[in-house]
Amino acid sequence: MQRVPLNFDWTFAETAGRFFTPPSDQETIDLPHDYIINKTRTPDSPGGASTGFFPSGQGTYTKQLDIPGDWQDKTVLLNIDGAYMHSEVSLNVDKLYHHPYGYTAYQVDLTPHLRWSMPNTLQISTQCFLPSTRWYSGGGLYREVSLLIGGQRYIHPWDVFVTTPQVSEDEATVEAAIEITNTRPASADASLHVSVLDPTGRTVAETSCAVRLQPSKSTKSAVELSVATPQLWDLDNPHLYTLHAVLSVGDSELDRSETAFGIRDIAIDAQDGFRLNGRPLKLRGGCIHHDNSLLGACAFPRAEERKIQLLKESGYNAIRSAHNPPSSALLDACDRIGMLVLDETFDMWRTQKRPLDYHLFFEEWWQRDTRAMVLRDRNHPCVYGWSIGNEIPELLGVSNGAYWTQVQADFIRSLDPTRPVTAAANRFTAPVAGQTPIRPDVKKSLQGEHDLGLAQDGKDPWGAQTRAAWESLDIAGYNYLYQRYAMDKKKFPDRIIHGTETHPFFTYESWQATLENNHVIGDFIWTAFDNLGEAGAGRVINDLDEPMDGLVGPYPWLSCWQGDHDLSGDRRPQSYFRQVMWGLEPGVRLFTAHPSRTGQPFYGMGWHWEDIQPDWTFAAEYVGQPVKVQAYADCDAVEFILNGRSLGYAPIERFTAVMEMPYEPGVLSAKAWKDGEPAAHAELHTAGPAAAIRLTPDRSELTADGMDLAFITAELVDAEGIRVFYPPQEIAVQVEGAGTLAGLGSGNPKTKENYGTGRRMTFNGRVLICVRAGRSSGAIHVEAAAAGLPEAAAALRCS
Repeated sequence: MQRVPLNFDWTFAETAGRFFTPPSDQETIDLPHDYIINKTRTPDSPGGASTGFFPSGQGTYTKQLDIPGDWQDKTVLLNIDGAYMHSEVSLNVDKLYHHPYGYTAYQVDLTPHLRWSMPNTLQISTQCFLPSTRWYSGGGLYREVSLLIGGQRYIHPWDVFVTTPQVSEDEATVEAAIEITNTRPASADASLHVSVLDPTGRTVAETSCAVRLQPSKSTKSAVELSVATPQLWDLDNPHLYTLHAVLSVGDSELDRSETAFGIRDIAIDAQDGFRLNGRPLKLRGGCIHHDNSLLGACAFPRAEERKIQLLKESGYNAIRSAHNPPSSALLDACDRIGMLVLDETFDMWRTQKRPLDYHLFFEEWWQRDTRAMVLRDRNHPCVYGWSIGNEIPELLGVSNGAYWTQVQADFIRSLDPTRPVTAAANRFTAPVAGQTPIRPDVKKSLQGEHDLGLAQDGKDPWGAQTRAAWESLDIAGYNYLYQRYAMDKKKFPDRIIHGTETHPFFTYESWQATLENNHVIGDFIWTAFDNLGEAGAGRVINDLDEPMDGLVGPYPWLSCWQGDHDLSGDRRPQSYFRQVMWGLEPGVRLFTAHPSRTGQPFYGMGWHWEDIQPDWTFAAEYVGQPVKVQAYADCDAVEFILNGRSLGYAPIERFTAVMEMPYEPGVLSAKAWKDGEPAAHAELHTAGPAAAIRLTPDRSELTADGMDLAFITAELVDAEGIRVFYPPQEIAVQVEGAGTLAGLGSGNPKTKENYGTGRRMTFNGRVLICVRAGRSSGAIHVEAAAAGLPEAAAALRCS
């Protein structure tokens, strides 16, 4: 089928509490669109901290469709990659479809309802009612929308399944199962020509077969092809092939399809762990939610690509789509970049986590939504496994959980028998309102028998409760249970485990446990990228008198503050530590804590990290005061040097060297030593007052397709070009020419600022600007201004 984008020139209206919206309250927008992100956040939001204190909303999208006359004998499907939530589709006032879930793709057959003599009015309404989610969801048509156009006999994109059951360096077997839909009441004798194109577009295999199309139903067909000396899909060289299928009757072509796929082999067992194309691999994984910070939930292809690029650069080789199927654009990016994906359906089954969440629809809709995820995503080589849920209470043996685990796993296997099925269960102690705050040293001591699910008499209730569920699944997903890895290897020798969520604060312990156990295939940090909502869960408290009531923080916390990357994508200190720990960073990374915190304890909920920065600029009052300095390196010791004077050597313990030293403006250096030789060097320079704004675009050339993006870092610098972390300053941004300002934000996890204002306070000296390309060629001019500083400008080109 031919895909026709339908992303531009929609009319949108907020419709909460309205029967009729006057034209003055309507606006013309382009997709993807999130009507929640620019709303005012308030402490009394019905979603609370879970959704970042954003409000609820309801909106309706309307578009006029002028259908070409030559489509009259075609099949026309509306394709929506995701809409949050309770989306309803109407055409010419007739309601055609209702879709409760906010994260699965779906199609609506418009064919019998189209008018050919006049324009058609397409209307899609969505509702974001809260509390319906445990994180920021956004609202509206936040993913792409398109039309799928085929003949009366057509090949639906989801009805092509490509597998590579035999893979070697010399030859690969490619099998393609293709289902053809015949909407006509008559049978037909057709031919199906299938070819495989290599990454350069060269045909490397082809075959044909005859197909007897059954009347008014689908007909299945299967072909096998052989590819000589295949270029394998792997993490370093993610080669992509294309399967091209052409359906014909006689000399008339009826339909065609193109399906991207990768030739690769994945094997997993409890003895040898995870192997990709025969190579042993530990998954350096990270969990991510679906939002794109300053863009809200909008799944622009470039925003999804940038996120995966940043994670790949910081050492990740796998992500978990927590806790819902991701956008098609994100999976496309993972295919191209080389990032493995654990694709997940649900955050709840029949038991509610929030009053208005998916538990209300699970029994009626789980099969349709699971089918949508698997059929849409099963050709992506990046997807290595399917997860049927996160921290599901039913996995603990309640509410007929063993049955629901089995039927979901079996249903997925019926759609894709080539990938393992998993789910994630947890058992950990966390403080609640009114309990004593838990400091890191106390939290660490609590990682004992109670957290393992062990009773005082030595029995293992957690192991007994979850046993039936794990026996139905191919991999057991352990959330925050790395202490069970070795124990469960003895208890359940054939069980394969991956740490589907682990605490950042205990990343060393969980990673060592992963390395020491072959049956544990990987470790997924919560989280790899900061997300809106779950606000303040990763907060750090430096004052023992400050209460830490509950998992999340109070208003104005905005984001979870758990990610290796902040909301702007900037890497936080734990990201550099993890890269060293993974053996991917040969250098040394240098950080300091503010001198006002010297000698103070810090604590959090396990999702936190010490509040440190790569900064050596403090107020004059701190000159001579002690400062705690940390360096991350895979070496023997670190020598700290201040203004050319060696202050001594600190040993490396758990990849970290620590020293306290008196603050003195100038240059602080760290020299890492290994085997008696200097191995790496890092420096921090004291900055002067902010003298300019430095604009750094991630790209200067954009495609004039109305969808491309450029991300520009606006940074305060002194006269020498050194980044100025403090004090924060407000930056105002304007965009003119062949592009528009799509978003402006910062990495700040705790702020009262709203998005959509064109103004933002710097956080650690920076804000992030996002520019959206127009649909016409031309220059784009970006200006950033702050009080007392010269205006800064960046020139982009749209073509």
